[in-house]
Formats: sequence, structure tokens, C-alpha cells
Amino acid sequence: MADKIIYQLQDLKKYFGQREVLKGITLSFLEGAKIGIIGPNGAGKSTLLRIMAGVDKQFEGTAKAVGDLSIGYLAQEPPLNEELNVLGNLREAVKPLLDIEKRYHELAEAGDMGDEFMHLSELMEHKEIWELDSRLEQAAEALQLPPLDADVKKLSGGERRRVALAKLLMAHPDMLLLDEPTNHLDADTVEWLEHHLKEYHGAVILITHDRYFLDNVVGWMLEIERGRGTPYKGNYSEYLAAKAKINQERASKDADRERTIDREREWLGQSPSARRKRSKSRMERYKQLLEEKADAAVDMVELRIPPGPRLGDKVILFDHVTKGYGDRTLIQDLTFEMKPGSILGIVGANGMGKTTLLRMIRGQEKPDKGTVTIGSTVLLRYLDQSRAILDDAKSVYDNITEGNPQIAYGGKVLDGRAYVARFNFKGEDQQKLLGECSGGMRNRVLLAKMLREPANVILMDEPTNDLDLDTLRVLEEALQEYTGSAIVVSHDRYFLNRVATNILSFEGEVEDEKGPEIHFFPGDYEEYHEWREKDRAKRGVGAVSKAGKYRKFLRE
Repeated sequence: MADKIIYQLQDLKKYFGQREVLKGITLSFLEGAKIGIIGPNGAGKSTLLRIMAGVDKQFEGTAKAVGDLSIGYLAQEPPLNEELNVLGNLREAVKPLLDIEKRYHELAEAGDMGDEFMHLSELMEHKEIWELDSRLEQAAEALQLPPLDADVKKLSGGERRRVALAKLLMAHPDMLLLDEPTNHLDADTVEWLEHHLKEYHGAVILITHDRYFLDNVVGWMLEIERGRGTPYKGNYSEYLAAKAKINQERASKDADRERTIDREREWLGQSPSARRKRSKSRMERYKQLLEEKADAAVDMVELRIPPGPRLGDKVILFDHVTKGYGDRTLIQDLTFEMKPGSILGIVGANGMGKTTLLRMIRGQEKPDKGTVTIGSTVLLRYLDQSRAILDDAKSVYDNITEGNPQIAYGGKVLDGRAYVARFNFKGEDQQKLLGECSGGMRNRVLLAKMLREPANVILMDEPTNDLDLDTLRVLEEALQEYTGSAIVVSHDRYFLNRVATNILSFEGEVEDEKGPEIHFFPGDYEEYHEWREKDRAKRGVGAVSKAGKYRKFLRE
């Protein structure tokens, strides 16, 4: 039986002003396909999802569902019904099931036990509507939602995204469109979501920078680059292998083209009489080669973290540190030491004390008990996940350079525009107002601003959020080559596995007068994860996820 096509794009084009972002994309999407969309920041990935969701209708070409297709869309800043609390929003997602339950009870109270009642009874049993409230509670626990009676108007951005994601999964549409679904989720919840989407009976099209997630969930990769959409069969690792082969072939073609350009350039330097023969055709061919060269050029971020003064033997030492607020203990009797040149990856759920730990290192909070010692040679720099130091009303260039035409960088003085261009902000992108930039572009601006000044210890709070995969790889390589020490709070498991030499994990529950379990592990993320699973099995702790043993929200 042939694969069923459920959605089609035909010669899809999208313009922002004069700039063509999507250049005639033609694709068919199959029933049940799991697809990861990747590409540079600003390439049009989120724009494509908005078009497919029906949110953005200003485009040329065709974007349409085939047949009666229900579509669910998670935006980067998803809307919620602000007249309802968290539970009300979740119940909104399962209204068809609630309508079945309501009609069932109406017939039962009327004593009407006919065919309709029997049909509804079968539906109640098959769809497990009897257990609907417990399933809603399971969704809340699995995705670590705020209290079910919480006012959604008062939720943080991360809490709103988790409520919107739970609502979407409860609704179970035929096709899920997810824009960065793992943002604001801790590693355990991401693993739970991986399992849920792998088992999902429907198509899933998602944008994410989480490479483990792409490896574990998708069977196709769609690369959006320079306005074109290129599909690759396989997960992220298989895409990398295919892409490496293509790049190798491209490098050979580039070398041939460069030799031809050199030859033609030499011919152009000859006297007019010497190049009169076939002059017109050769000139046209020369221009074509130059256009191909420009089109093939790949924009890359150039990132090097400038080293600060040489670190002494003492960097950061926590000695029996306890910290809390009121009766709520976040950190209890914590002892660990950072060595020169080490990179500490910090993992754990939101609200468990990770940011408080960073604030103590920066001297913004004092421990209730114990001591935090910062070495006398330490020069700190901090990358804030809130991006509070950025100004939406200023341009990319002014945010990074603060209007200075020259930038001191790594012992050198660079032209301001050349420095900004290192972070792949070229030409008109430098003059773009920050408020008009994507999340990934904003994060690159923050990196460029923070890394202007040298430091020997850098603190990074969720540095990978919204970055495209190419920029992520460059950041990983920069950290690997960095001669100082770093503390990185991240939910990106692949990133931590590449850069961290030690892991500090926050686990369990935060209870009054008892903080979470905090473990200092000497090794990378995969080694830590293996140790953690064995340790939990030995102690009989059970399933990793707070949601317990994986179970679907609803029966289909």
C-alpha cells in the first residue's frame, strides 16, 4: 500500500520586504512521518511551521492539508486561554471527550439505556474517559506543570510553554507542528517527551537544537538553507553522514571551479586582441562561475573565547553550603571543588536551585551555612538566560559594540563591524533592530557581547537555547579550546556530553527544610547518566522520570 500524503507544499515562497526567505519549496508530507527541521537562525524554519499551521497566510504558492486533517501547533510563545486556570486549559483540549461524558450522564439520569447510551458506554470504556482526570494529572506531572489551579496570566514563559505543550498532546491532532518543544524542559522530561513522540500515532514535524532528541525521535531531516528545503532520510546522525559525503563532493567541485576561475581571470588580464576570440561566451561563463561560488559559500560563526589572566590553583570551592528561602531549602550541605581548566555542567529541573548556585558564585547571594570561596585570580563573566542586558530598540551592531567603532578582543583591536560579522551578522543584519530578531539571533548577539571581554571563568545559564546547530557546534569547539574554566547550566544533553568534564546534578523534590539531592560526578554526561541509572536501580528508586513509568495520556 502506498504511503498516504497528508500535507503538500507547492512552489512555496515567502518574502519579508524585498528579502525572499523561502524560495519555491515543493514537498509532500506522509502520514505518521517524524521529521526534524534544521537550518541556520533566520533561515525560515519557524516561518515554515507558521505557514503550515495556517497562522501565516502571507505567502505565494500552495500550502494545504490533504483531506480532513487536524493540526496542532506549538509556537515559541504559545497563546493560552487566560480566562481559565491551568486545569481549565487542559480540559479545553479534551472537550470532545468531555462532551461524550456529559451526554452519557444525561442519558443515564433520564434512564434512556438505548443504542446511543450503549455506543457512548463503549466510547467511555475504549477512550478511558473514566480516567480522564487522572490522565490530566499525569500530563501535569510528566511535563512538570504549575499547580492545576494556577492563574495562567501569572505564569512564566517556560511555564506557559509547558502548559501549551501538555494541552496540545492531550488534544492528539493528526499532525503536530512543534517549534522548540524541549525549551524549558529538564533532561528527565525531555526523555519522557521523546518516548511520547516516538509512540505518537500521527505526523510530528519539529524544530529543535537537541541532537539527542533528533536522533531518538525522527526518521527524516528537512534542511532549510538559503531558502531551499532539502529532505534527508534518517535521524540526525544519519543526516550528518549524508551531509559529510555531499560536502566532500562539493569541496571537489569547489576546487575545480576555483581552478577554472583562476584560469579565466588570467585570460581576462590579457590584451583585448588576445582575448577577442570567444570573448562574450567566456565572459558569461566567468560571471556564472563567480555566481556559483557566491551561492555555494557557507556563512559560519567564528567564535573564540578570549582567555583571561592565568588561573591559580584555587578556582571555586563550596564547603558544606546550605541555602534556602524561608522554610524552603534549595541547597543542603553541598561540597565540591572546581579545578583550573575544568568545565562543570549543571543539570536538573527548573526551580531546584541552579540559578541560586550561580548567584552565590557571583556574590549576589550569601549561603545560610558553609562557605563559597572564589580564587583570588578568578575573573568572572556571566551569560544570562534572561538576556536582560540587551536593548530591543537598538540594532544588532549597537547592542554588541555599544557604538564603539573598534573592539578590544583577545589582546587585539578589531574593527567593530568585522567583529560583529564573526558571529554571522553580515550586511543589513547588523542594522536590524534586536526586537525584530529570532531567538537564536538574539542569543548570538548575547554571546558576541559577553565574549568581547576576557575572562578565566565564564558562567553560562542555558547558552544553547534557540541556537542553530552550526552555531552550537562552533560554541562547543570554542569551549573545548578555552584555557579557562566554565560552569554551564543546560538541558542540552548532547552539548553537555561534548564540553563538560564534570556534572553537578540536582535531583528529587524540593521540600521544606530538605533540598534536592545534589551529586557531583567526575565525567561527561553519558558517563553520569550511566552511573545514575545504575545507582537508581541499586537503591530501588525506580523510573527516572517524575511522571513514573511511561504511559500514554489518552487511548486513541
